[in-house]
Amino acid sequence: MSLLTDLKQRLYRRRRQAASVPPARSQPGQAPLNLETAREIIILFPADSADERKVVDKWKDNHRVVRGKIRLYGYFSTDIGGSDFGCEAITVKDLNWYGIPGGEAVNHFQADACDLLIRLGPPEHPVLDYLAATKAAGLRIGPFLPAGGTPYNLQFDGQRNTAFQQQLAAIEQIFSFTNATATT
Repeated sequence: MSLLTDLKQRLYRRRRQAASVPPARSQPGQAPLNLETAREIIILFPADSADERKVVDKWKDNHRVVRGKIRLYGYFSTDIGGSDFGCEAITVKDLNWYGIPGGEAVNHFQADACDLLIRLGPPEHPVLDYLAATKAAGLRIGPFLPAGGTPYNLQFDGQRNTAFQQQLAAIEQIFSFTNATATT
């Protein structure tokens, strides 16, 4: 590993740790957060693949929140210019020299209200993990990170479930167990 790469990684880790927001704690008497009770859901995902964007968009259409809304934030590893892909775009252009996202798109993401944050994609994605760690949300869901220091309250197996459709199905399965009542 080069000295510059090592320096970038140390600066990234230090900045992520300093900017991380602790997980929210539920209040007594508050209904548990899930796909049906959340008013503001944000799905954060790598958006380079048109097929995967279609999967996320279809899932969004099938899971409309009655009292709220679902917003999509996609990370593009290339500069997309002014193109519209049906989601809020954060691009490689929004990263500083050591990989920390910033700028107007990131400020909009951070200011957006969120009860439930769903992060899709590979188990380790520095940009998406940074955004998830620094986003205030009632509940954060993302892939299992073996290295520890995960920003997610609930985790799914991102190694085995690589396609977004599989990851979304795993999240629904998790909620089917965690929200079960004594009579189910």
